[in-house]
Amino acid sequence: MKALILAAGKGQRLRPITNKIPKALIRVGGKEIIGYQLDYLVEYGVENFIIAVGALKEKIIEYVKSNYSVNVKFIYNPLYGKTNYIYTLWLTKEYVDDDVILIHGDLIFNKILLERLIYFDKNGVLVSKKAKALEKDFKAFISDERVIKIGVNVRGKNAHACMPMYKFKKEDFLLWLDKIEEFIRQGKTDVYAEDALNEITNKLEIYPLYFEDELCLEIDTKEDLEKAEKILSKITVK
Repeated sequence: MKALILAAGKGQRLRPITNKIPKALIRVGGKEIIGYQLDYLVEYGVENFIIAVGALKEKIIEYVKSNYSVNVKFIYNPLYGKTNYIYTLWLTKEYVDDDVILIHGDLIFNKILLERLIYFDKNGVLVSKKAKALEKDFKAFISDERVIKIGVNVRGKNAHACMPMYKFKKEDFLLWLDKIEEFIRQGKTDVYAEDALNEITNKLEIYPLYFEDELCLEIDTKEDLEKAEKILSKITVK
């Protein structure tokens, strides 16, 4: 199994913090966001990594090399300022040679969620029927206990909060990357990678891995950061 961490974004909504620090290296609860992710992945036996970098890439590379003895391939997106992460994902295609755990580099979560995902025997994504589905965040539309569509603008009674943390079988992840490549060739580089995924959910099956009260939060804004700090001041992330 290989972990793919997306950490190429500019983090515009967290400026001025991200003027000098990439979003993945923001400290929350005394540790860098990507530090939590790498610690948990290593703890659960993941040894091979792809880390996609862009803004302030040298700082992420230095942090990982200085703190972790893991097999890692850094993929640089030179167009990080002009493209969405659909383009970043496309750049990783030739390095995908195993089943994949895909995590956005701004996601902080209880490690039990990663454990469940790693041992999930299907393609899966984290979904919560209990958490409030915020307007800015992903929602997953569920039909017959399958994920049919993922997006910010997904709505309806069967649409639930969805966090960008996935497990894919190698062959299915490559199907997604093939569809992403079609988008790239059409010049669709400013959309979500999930827009491409939504076009092939009839070919590959994705299942919701439900969670309830466990911490799982994207750090997109200063409000998110304050919320995470408040939560972590009261609990241990585990």
